[in-house]
Amino acid sequence: MKILPIASGSTGNCMLLDLDGKRLLIDLGVSASVLRDALTANGYGFDGIDAVLITHTHSDHVKGLEVCRKRISAPFFMSHTSKDALMPERAEALTYSVQTEILPGLRVTAIRTSHDCPGSIGFRIETNKFCIGYLTDLGCIPESTMEMLYGAQCIVIESNHDVEMLRWGRYPAFLKKRILSDAGHLSNESCSEAIARFAERGTKRFFLAHLSQENNRPELALESALKATAGMNVTIDVLPVYGEKLIEIDES
Repeated sequence: MKILPIASGSTGNCMLLDLDGKRLLIDLGVSASVLRDALTANGYGFDGIDAVLITHTHSDHVKGLEVCRKRISAPFFMSHTSKDALMPERAEALTYSVQTEILPGLRVTAIRTSHDCPGSIGFRIETNKFCIGYLTDLGCIPESTMEMLYGAQCIVIESNHDVEMLRWGRYPAFLKKRILSDAGHLSNESCSEAIARFAERGTKRFFLAHLSQENNRPELALESALKATAGMNVTIDVLPVYGEKLIEIDES
């Protein structure tokens, strides 16, 4: 399995997954030119994309959708609410908690996420050999959400903010309240607690995603996650704001 972390953060989000030769894009929060350049640098292209998954309708996840949809002929998958808002005539809707085979041998389950955007979802993505979870843009992780990702070999999870940096930062009070709410974004502490629980159930590879450039630092997010998993057999990395380097993941 390979991942290409094209963008991760409040300015834009987009990731390519290559699972057994099936190429999936998650979100289109970058321009078509940024996406094209990242794909080309790693031997991919628009015509090689097999499916596109969209988490929700906030602009940092879909601002490149209008242009990219004209260049990508692959099917698009999202929640019913996002489909109605973005691509009612073309997208295919995923039903919460129902596993759907979107390509031969590749199954996706939409996970409802606690975020202030109707229809916001994460994903459990599976082949016969590998399972990866994708969970960003959520203020909390209830047990029902945790259970849907238990057993995944790899999980991409939001570690958005350091609580103290946010509280003492320059954001206005209403925005701080929104981010800290159960429908906002996941803090380093909450992310780390979740990672420890996932690790106890067998997940060994984690990527910290959607870090705030204003209210977090990669070293803080990583330190928190490593502290929570001390003594566990896990590997944790922070996704770059923009990246063009393909990452290979051991499927064992």
